[in-house]
Amino acid sequence: MHRYVGRELVRWLSCTLLFLGYGCGGGGGDSSTAESSMPSICTVSGVPSVSQVSGTISNGQTITITGSGFGSCGPIVVLFDDFEKGTNGNPITTVGGSAQIGNWTAVEATPDSPRYSTAYRHSGNNSYLADQSTGDGGHWAAVNFAGTYFVYTSFWVFLPYDSEVPGTGEPQGPNWKLADITGGNYLAGEYASDWTAGVVLQDLPLAQGAFQLPSPWHDTAGLTELGYGSTSWEKGRWHRFENFYAGSWSGNGVVQMWETNAANSRTPVCNETNLNTIHSSDTWSWFRLHAYARQDTRGQCYYDDVYVATGPGARARVEIGNAGNYEDCTNLAVLTPTSWSDTTINTQVRSGSFSAGQSVYLFVINSSGTASAGYPLTMGNTY
Repeated sequence: MHRYVGRELVRWLSCTLLFLGYGCGGGGGDSSTAESSMPSICTVSGVPSVSQVSGTISNGQTITITGSGFGSCGPIVVLFDDFEKGTNGNPITTVGGSAQIGNWTAVEATPDSPRYSTAYRHSGNNSYLADQSTGDGGHWAAVNFAGTYFVYTSFWVFLPYDSEVPGTGEPQGPNWKLADITGGNYLAGEYASDWTAGVVLQDLPLAQGAFQLPSPWHDTAGLTELGYGSTSWEKGRWHRFENFYAGSWSGNGVVQMWETNAANSRTPVCNETNLNTIHSSDTWSWFRLHAYARQDTRGQCYYDDVYVATGPGARARVEIGNAGNYEDCTNLAVLTPTSWSDTTINTQVRSGSFSAGQSVYLFVINSSGTASAGYPLTMGNTY
């Protein structure tokens, strides 16, 4: 069994810890076990079609979506946090129910704890602040979940005009690891088949080659490196990143990443297949937000609307957007399903930055990653 013991061991032992109850969504467990058969992703042929939406399109309300071609595999929603349950200036909490779905399992110790902030937000009143002025390393929050070969994540991230990518102007240079996933006994500082969610190596905007694509970070032997890419991310503008990881130790792994912002519709950052992404003895069981950044007095980094889903149906989801075609959207909000079948989905509305009276389109994306046509709705209306 591959293991890498990281230098964060002492920090982990001083963290506030709380094991979470897992979210739901009808996805079920992974379809194989470590060191046995290869993991099998849930695939769906055809294009989903939405025929009806019932309920009130307001934040936190439950709606029912009917149609066809949704597939039988829904996501296991482990975490959704819009940080609205926190108090400005307080450390991000691990108390049960402190996120809208689930809760964080552990956070970095004081004085490097991430905090709730009202300074900038993508939705609601609060966001997550990682203030790198207090020290080097990740001002992180991490969530633990049942071992899986499939992880999908989505979050919005923001760097103010008067801030800089942590490490800019410092001797070692900029280095900001947005997030990572790993297996192993993470509470003891171990990593197993650890992957980043992208690494920023220059102050924004980024030149070609200054953005490292999702790649193995710790316990990397035999895993496929992805190299460097580009992103349209700029200061002063909220930017969404999505990542999907499918585990394989025999050349069938997948790593995908997309970006969305107000000036650029949803765009692939990478779409890599035929990879070795996990060791045969491992499963992924942790997601860590703001995994690492250098100390910097101007290194204030913000996150909002963090979503983590697992299982063979991890990519399956419901979203609302501002265009009738999913890939044309420049603003998207992911909803949190509570049940999923081929013809019916029950989900809670997460309105993101959309407000009452605004025209939106609802999309069902199946576990193969195929999106329906947009179903027109108005925020705040009842159907």
